[in-house]
Amino acid sequence: MIGSLYVRSTRAVAFAELEQIFGSALKEHAAKHQLELGSLRAWLTHSENPPATGFFGKLLGKRSNSVDPDPWHDTFIALHPTHVVVGTHGPKRGTTVLSLPLMQASVQRGNVGMGLPGAPSDDGIRVEGFPGQVGRPGSYFVGLGPEPAANECFDAVESAVRAAKNRGGM
Repeated sequence: MIGSLYVRSTRAVAFAELEQIFGSALKEHAAKHQLELGSLRAWLTHSENPPATGFFGKLLGKRSNSVDPDPWHDTFIALHPTHVVVGTHGPKRGTTVLSLPLMQASVQRGNVGMGLPGAPSDDGIRVEGFPGQVGRPGSYFVGLGPEPAANECFDAVESAVRAAKNRGGM
């Protein structure tokens, strides 16, 4: 496994702060899916894509994750009473917001490569159950920083998914 591709910082945030960063995309998604988002529990991760440390990377002005077009991006994960809501915002990639009923969600803590040789060691939450391709479910990776808020975030999301499935008889 190689080192982390990003320098991340995770913290709990209020909905108003998410509105400032994710703006109209968050409001439009909530309206389209009839989700009341004012009292969400939410966590925000700021990810910096630092300059590459290798000789050729430095020489060519590359970043640690050379396929990421942004020098930084923000991701969030939020808990609605019936849904998990996720989003990403970056200066070049724009803003994306998705939601998934808790009953359909599966969550796993781990790195982006999930143990593959040579994969980065970025910590985060992998949320599965989104519509995917070729008959397979889609997933969404929310990177996490080293702060205690990251553990709080994962524990809350995992507990909410488990509770929803237990209430639903699964």
